[in-house]
Amino acid sequence: MKSVGNGFRPSGGEIKSFAEYMENGFPNVEGWVHHGHGSMLSMIAEMQDGAEITGHVGEIGVYHGKLLIALAHLTAAGSKVTALDVYDDQAKNLDGAGVGSLARLRENIDRFGPPDRDYAFLQADSLALTSSDIVTLMRERGPFRMFSVDGCHTAEHTYNDLMTAQNLICPGGVIILDDFMQPHWPGVTEAVNLMFSRTVPRVWPFLYCFHKLYFVGAGWHAPFLTEVQRRFGNLPEARPVAMFGHTALALY
Repeated sequence: MKSVGNGFRPSGGEIKSFAEYMENGFPNVEGWVHHGHGSMLSMIAEMQDGAEITGHVGEIGVYHGKLLIALAHLTAAGSKVTALDVYDDQAKNLDGAGVGSLARLRENIDRFGPPDRDYAFLQADSLALTSSDIVTLMRERGPFRMFSVDGCHTAEHTYNDLMTAQNLICPGGVIILDDFMQPHWPGVTEAVNLMFSRTVPRVWPFLYCFHKLYFVGAGWHAPFLTEVQRRFGNLPEARPVAMFGHTALALY
């Protein structure tokens, strides 16, 4: 794991808030994140702020920053924003999902991201992270209150990334897993099955929508589930479902 793009300081572009980014920036950043996640992320941030759950944000597999910039806008000034990817070392992009560019990521952050954040760009194959790397990441960049897993979509990588994320989030922190039950990427769904069959996870799913599965620590599952059901449970596409022994709200 090495730092790339050291000393990056965004100039502060045209976007000043999360709502403004979702309306005017999000559609102009390359990527495959559904716009509907904006409502979910905003709700999570409101809940965390109300419960005084503090921490930073990060993502494994950032592509050009479509989701990462949204997460950055949901943090306070001075917060840490960590982007871990293989970037231009595409020999390690084993599944060919999103040929990203560090230069393009930085351009998008410069244009659309909040300037008063501490950005770090870490280049690594996440499967190769050692225990020491994860401890260093937690000490220097964590803990994380929101952490997105959207890296290599093989079962091995995704399982490993979920276990890494579980160790990096703070109490009340949320993991956002991309492409769960997405038929083009069956390894992601297999990885969640492996996590719940091989281990006793400390995080439980509470929301599934637009092919992303949201997890929160077991002790926070009930209030998060209650809130998503209050806000979205009456939608015609909403249904409570049993998932790995826990209840989650599915919007589909």
